[in-house]
Amino acid sequence: MKVLQRKDQLFNKEKHLERSDVMDSKVSGTKTWRKVTGVVAGMLLVGLLASACSSSSSSNSSSKPATSSAKSSASSSSTSSTSGSTATTTSQNVTLQVLTGKMDGKPGWPKFTPADFTVHKGETVVLTIKSFDDGTAPLPAGSPYSAVEGGTETVDGQAVTSIPDNEISHTFSIPELGINVPIPAVTSTNAAAGSQPPYVEVVFTFTPTKSGSFMWMCMAPCGSGPTGMGGAMVTMGWMRGTMTVA
Repeated sequence: MKVLQRKDQLFNKEKHLERSDVMDSKVSGTKTWRKVTGVVAGMLLVGLLASACSSSSSSNSSSKPATSSAKSSASSSSTSSTSGSTATTTSQNVTLQVLTGKMDGKPGWPKFTPADFTVHKGETVVLTIKSFDDGTAPLPAGSPYSAVEGGTETVDGQAVTSIPDNEISHTFSIPELGINVPIPAVTSTNAAAGSQPPYVEVVFTFTPTKSGSFMWMCMAPCGSGPTGMGGAMVTMGWMRGTMTVA
């Protein structure tokens, strides 16, 4: 009987040990699974964070060149615009005519038309004078008004620096600005090709540097009276007028 009881005790003890081993195994397995799951979850989280950082970096990187490119383009456009503005030279074209007294209906009264005009300070002026007058009005000996002053002049396309006294018909002179443009009488040799009635074309180029209103006048004795200095010579709108520099 004692032997059987001893066997039962041993059997029960072995069963208990087996159950304990099973429970320990289950607990250990559970702990191991939790560890594995934690590691996997951690790896997934790290992967997601890395991916997010990579996307953000890529987004920032791609936007920066676009901004740089826009600035570069604007700068280039500004430079081009500035460069074009610097390269452009502004000029003004003014055309006057000198009519004879017969043409304007008042014999002995030659006339510049228009008599008044405006130009801009600091801008090149190309003044074209078409004179239909074939009469001469020689300057007094020693007169300074036969020489070109204050700019450059061409007569029928030929550059000149003065006109002989005995060939002068009129002048366009602004003493206050140091400007003098001698105008020869029209002849068969200096008349513009094909002009009808014939006229001589004088082109004077200058740049005004002073603002204001300045009276121009003819210094050749082309008017009436014993000296030729009366009539049209002293009348505004005929042989005198105003150039305004704005």
